[in-house]
Amino acid sequence: MLSAHFVVAALALASSLAAQTIQAPYSLTYGYVDLGSAPGVPTNYGGVTFKRNDPSKLLIGGAANGSAGAIYEIGVQRDSSGRLTGFTGTATQLATAPNIDGGLCYAPNGVLLFTSFSNNMLGQIRPGSVVPDRYESLTPFGVTPSTGTLNFVPAGFPGAGQLKIASYSAGTFYGFTYSTRADGTLDLTAANGPVTIGGGPEGILYVPPGSSQIPDYQYVLINEYSSGQVVLYQVDSVGNPIPATRTPFLTGLAGAEGACTDPISGALVFSTYGGGNRIVVVEGFGVCGAFTGYGTGIAGQNGVPSIQGGGCAGRGQTTRVDITQGRAGAAGLLAVGFLPSNLPFLNGTLLVQSTTTLFHLLDGSGAYQLGLFIPIDPVWNGLNLYSQSFYVDAAAAQGVAATRGLHTLVR
Repeated sequence: MLSAHFVVAALALASSLAAQTIQAPYSLTYGYVDLGSAPGVPTNYGGVTFKRNDPSKLLIGGAANGSAGAIYEIGVQRDSSGRLTGFTGTATQLATAPNIDGGLCYAPNGVLLFTSFSNNMLGQIRPGSVVPDRYESLTPFGVTPSTGTLNFVPAGFPGAGQLKIASYSAGTFYGFTYSTRADGTLDLTAANGPVTIGGGPEGILYVPPGSSQIPDYQYVLINEYSSGQVVLYQVDSVGNPIPATRTPFLTGLAGAEGACTDPISGALVFSTYGGGNRIVVVEGFGVCGAFTGYGTGIAGQNGVPSIQGGGCAGRGQTTRVDITQGRAGAAGLLAVGFLPSNLPFLNGTLLVQSTTTLFHLLDGSGAYQLGLFIPIDPVWNGLNLYSQSFYVDAAAAQGVAATRGLHTLVR
């Protein structure tokens, strides 16, 4: 692939270096920023991912497809809203990664995985190691020489937890389950595939929920090195791409290579092998916050009414408060504030320092739903919201039933 990379990149660079285009209709809500080359990372670039538990550092494969291949670490700059704007300092070598290609990601236990070309290998680097702890051929596992790329299927998607590996040379996509050895490295077991997609796959990203115009938990983005495109596929029941659903998303990305998601902004980050050896950020993808229940409610006719968060607690998205299991038709107040509380109240506890209350009626099933669109304004990033609901209920000890508290963290 070394010679193929150079030929394709050289031909595409002259005409396409500044010609990235997000295709309609996605161009209405997505945009991109070209961060340029990362100081200190030797060309050509391979895979890319954020350092585990440290979103201020980006890892990039350098000197890709050669024996001097290695993984480099560099700081990133952000604006006040968390958007990526550039790099800080000069990259330093994190670990050697011979022949690193487009795949670079962490396993759930923190082992750093990479694929290599043209020897069809999988490298595994344990936390703290500066050289691969395991480096083995993927050919015995059925992967047509040579890979390509890899990534894990996130929670919520079909095939969640599987490791997906794609062959660059054959354009084939495979699913693997795995077990963990005593030393933390992974043993693979072929699970499904191959699915033939073509295009010289070099980056795999499952589209995060809350992304405009793309249904949640149904699509994967794949970098096509051969065409210089990032394409969308709907996934099947095990998380593999369905070939007939291929849809161009971003075109003109010469040398499309690695791919990862920014854990802060939700943006997708792409590297290029050749094509200027750049880092390109595509913005507009969803990043959802979190919902956490806390405290204890007050039981009524149907026990303690339930309160849960729904939707996507992310800027530019719609989140919800869902109440169920209350007394049918009961009148109630939903208290919302920015701080929790822990004050005795009636026969229970007031769990919110309320700044506003919303009167409402439960429906015939004892349910209520409140939807809230969260503005994109950066003031909402990292905002904490607390809520608790109270209902008139003669079966409650003092005539009022209450939910426990709900903490919503906005991203």
